[in-house]
Amino acid sequence: MTTASAVSAPSGAPLSGHPAWGAEHAADIAALAARYAERFTWYGRLLDARGVRGSGRLRDLPVVDPGLLTEHYYTAEHPHLPDASAYHTSGTSTGRRKRILYSPADDDAYVAQRKALFQDFAGDLAAGSTAVADLGTGHAAASARRIFEEMGFLARDIDFQLPVEQHVERLNAWQPDVLFTMPMILDRLMRSPGLRIAPRRIMVVGDLAPENWRRRVAGHFGIGYGDVLDLFGSIEIGAIAHHNARTGLYHFHDHILPEVVPPQELYADEPGGTAGGGSGALLLTSFTRAYFPALRYVTGDMISGLRTLTVDGRTVYAFERIEGRLGGDFKHGERISNHDVCSAMAEVFPGAPFEVANDDGLRIRVVREHVTDEELTAVRRLLRAASPDVAQMIDSGLVGDIDVVAVPADAIRSDHAKRRFDVKEG
Repeated sequence: MTTASAVSAPSGAPLSGHPAWGAEHAADIAALAARYAERFTWYGRLLDARGVRGSGRLRDLPVVDPGLLTEHYYTAEHPHLPDASAYHTSGTSTGRRKRILYSPADDDAYVAQRKALFQDFAGDLAAGSTAVADLGTGHAAASARRIFEEMGFLARDIDFQLPVEQHVERLNAWQPDVLFTMPMILDRLMRSPGLRIAPRRIMVVGDLAPENWRRRVAGHFGIGYGDVLDLFGSIEIGAIAHHNARTGLYHFHDHILPEVVPPQELYADEPGGTAGGGSGALLLTSFTRAYFPALRYVTGDMISGLRTLTVDGRTVYAFERIEGRLGGDFKHGERISNHDVCSAMAEVFPGAPFEVANDDGLRIRVVREHVTDEELTAVRRLLRAASPDVAQMIDSGLVGDIDVVAVPADAIRSDHAKRRFDVKEG
């Protein structure tokens, strides 16, 4: 642990619902809103409709939620951004894949943010060390090689479409000093009896990686708990935060201004009240994101313990943990939208209550006396069609197949108002 002089106590005021939250960034917020209004005309119309054009008060500005992005951004044409790089992720409510745009400056900023973190985490690893990225699709995977090469490492990557046996073969041949992967992929690799690697640093991104899981990984590979780094990011924002072993908290990158709001402000079917104390639905503002409207962006995550603290003389925004998803989509290697799950279940099991457990693979629990092989096959077929990246990862053996199990009505843990997509079966 770090010394008391390096890390101060967190600020006393809860950050949830603070009336002056973000006031110190007012000029930057107003300038960011003006740039987005010019680049995205629909955003400018939102500001005008609320009468807040020119405001630097964070709470005056509209939230950027999945509904707005689906209508105006994810599947829209953007001919005024000809130099954009496009990254895709699985489904929206329209049935089309999301397209998220990056400018050259966005890419450069992301690489710089992650590179600074990775260099600090790599510590005394020498230039020429081998770094392997074993990731899925998306921006993190596309950028990993560039980051490692700029660090002076020998950069390798593994095509996620390959079967898990070939992942093991390549890892054994390359013997990575640094392994950058996803928790679900690493779980499969660790269960492979032929894996013979001894990485000195492991970084994971994409799924929740709780403390107990990271300790198990560290023990498996004979490294320290602090040698396993959990990253928090999204394709929309880029680099967001990382777990800091010194403080035991997740620290946001410097370009991020986070806030939490009561979930019922965003989701009509959420019960009233809020946990307070810096807990709630996470909204993010990024001061370096150009080709995505990253101002009060609704991530769909519920976090706890948002606070500020002083680390090495700098003020840092931090939080305790991600509690789960509030809406939108979740991960099974790559994203599957709740909408696609609901659509598949409505087709195969019309009217039957169900919920989703995703703590040990994606398992759908449906109220039925039994699930036939034909019904299971039908659900898998529909979800594979809706999420081709997930289908490919299943075929490669990197994540387990989707399962559907019958349960009695009294075993369902969801209430009648909201279906749960984060049931824990343990």
